[in-house]
Amino acid sequence: MVALMVFVSTKIKKSAAKAFEREVIETEDFIIVKPEGFINPINEDSKFVFEAYTKDSGKNDAEEFRQAQATLSVVSESNFATICENAKTSAGKILSDKLSKNAEQNQNIYFVESEEIKNGVKFISFRKIVESIQKRKIYELQVSVLENYRADFSGKTNEMLESFAVK
Repeated sequence: MVALMVFVSTKIKKSAAKAFEREVIETEDFIIVKPEGFINPINEDSKFVFEAYTKDSGKNDAEEFRQAQATLSVVSESNFATICENAKTSAGKILSDKLSKNAEQNQNIYFVESEEIKNGVKFISFRKIVESIQKRKIYELQVSVLENYRADFSGKTNEMLESFAVK
């Protein structure tokens, strides 16, 4: 009986560890890399088409927040300029922003980096908004990192933002 319990416990630990490994997530609409250290929960009631977050939360005043998290939402039949303006308006202090066009993919792309405060806790937030003119959809990826963990997650944040592409 003890041997069986040890076996089952080991299997559960290996399965849990695997959930936090780097993973390429590809759907018919998009592709994104979920970096190592993030988990992509299966939540059928989620309003997001993709979400991932770190296992660990912040310290002290930031205990209610994950060290880093990402969400991807999709809006159909909407106005790209309005979505971008709403992102800027809700972003807090804008650190940088850039609008570009990908003529080959028939897409508009807007990127904004901002500093935001929630419940007295400072975050650095990155939004990558992609308009697929052909699909008539707008994809908004938001990656938020607690400011105190920004350096720790810099590479993983960049990997997620750079890997995210709409097909």
